[in-house]
Amino acid sequence: MIGRRAGPLTVDDAGRERQAAFFRNPEVPETIQHLIESYITRKTGKPWDDPAVLDRMQNAILVQKSRYWKEQRVSYRKAYQVLGYLAYHAPVYLVQFEHILWQIIDRGLAKPHMRILDIGTGPGVVPLAVIDLLDRIGSASAEVYAVERSEEHLEAYNALVPAAAAAMGGRVRVKKPIPGDIGEIAAGDLPDRIDIMIFSNVLGELRHMRIEERADLVAALAEQLAPDGTIVVVEPADLANATALRQTVRAIADRGLTIHSPCSFIRGTACNPARCWTFEQKGDIRPPRLMERLAEGKDGYRFVNVDIKYSSALLRKDARVQHAYRVPPGAKFARFSHLHRHVDRTINVVAALMSGNLGDDRTKVYKVCDGTPADPVYVVVPATLRGQNRDALRDIAYGDIVRFHGVLVRFNKDHGAYNLVVLPGTRVEPAA
Repeated sequence: MIGRRAGPLTVDDAGRERQAAFFRNPEVPETIQHLIESYITRKTGKPWDDPAVLDRMQNAILVQKSRYWKEQRVSYRKAYQVLGYLAYHAPVYLVQFEHILWQIIDRGLAKPHMRILDIGTGPGVVPLAVIDLLDRIGSASAEVYAVERSEEHLEAYNALVPAAAAAMGGRVRVKKPIPGDIGEIAAGDLPDRIDIMIFSNVLGELRHMRIEERADLVAALAEQLAPDGTIVVVEPADLANATALRQTVRAIADRGLTIHSPCSFIRGTACNPARCWTFEQKGDIRPPRLMERLAEGKDGYRFVNVDIKYSSALLRKDARVQHAYRVPPGAKFARFSHLHRHVDRTINVVAALMSGNLGDDRTKVYKVCDGTPADPVYVVVPATLRGQNRDALRDIAYGDIVRFHGVLVRFNKDHGAYNLVVLPGTRVEPAA
């Protein structure tokens, strides 16, 4: 194990290339697939791919999906509810968190040895992602702590996570999970000096709590962070959950933590996230064997879940931000809150890129934000545009700041949103 020392975690070129190769063709590692299959066999007393076992998992998955889209609480008190989660949700969530953890590492926010706390861990998907990534890059070590209230989830966690840590590099020391409800646990019940505290698909489940109450909860638990610790909040990409995440994160920031990313407050003002639907999209994963078996037969598509879309935010205790850029005083860039003054005119703006292409290959649409708008704002690359401006945003990363010189302002009455249309003469350039 690597001892705690000053300075950020560094990863050599070979480790970076191994992780990049994984992201090019993401799939659940064979070791973890085998552990899940073996757990299903032990739990049910039948082979993991027994038709009766698969049928009951399919039923559990359909119920979970139905309750999710009705915005109802999903329960994991019974065995097949957890097995269905492992089959349908866990593969995407594992790769998804590897993207987030790699972002933390790549930005110099991780340490050579980390104390990681996953709150509402379920069957341990986030710890499994940590184990897999650290094994692949061949550097860093971690102590992993977790909180979970479901006994069935805890049973799965104890069967999967310690075994994966032992089999995959030995870089992660798994602590016994803490049984408890996120809404009731006190900060003093948790370990201190936490470097990364994770709320993955958790806060959105607290539907009985108002946004302000969720923020109070996170702020209280943040007392256990190290002075340079990071909080990760992740939710699904759908409108309701993604918007609620932005509202919750804004409320957490009002309680003394700093939003590191993806939001950049380039005008020095607080934003209004009421209509802030933003999310990231990554490459599809390869379906694990279990998912492939579930998808055999009629309506098999209902059991395939391979696309990665999520809304997330990083918050810091030390006020560190991804982009320190601020619009210079007197700069000739219009505020988004003033776009109503410029409809049908060509103007200059500066903003953060807050989505990938939401349109298609012909008409490209990107969400942008400067921290001031009441209505959503999108950059539109029309299908008729030719030349280098068609791909001007292709290589701009999510959250990066961009200057646009000469975009045409349009108002979309049907959606209550502004479009900034890229023209042949528009100049697009990174600002920071």
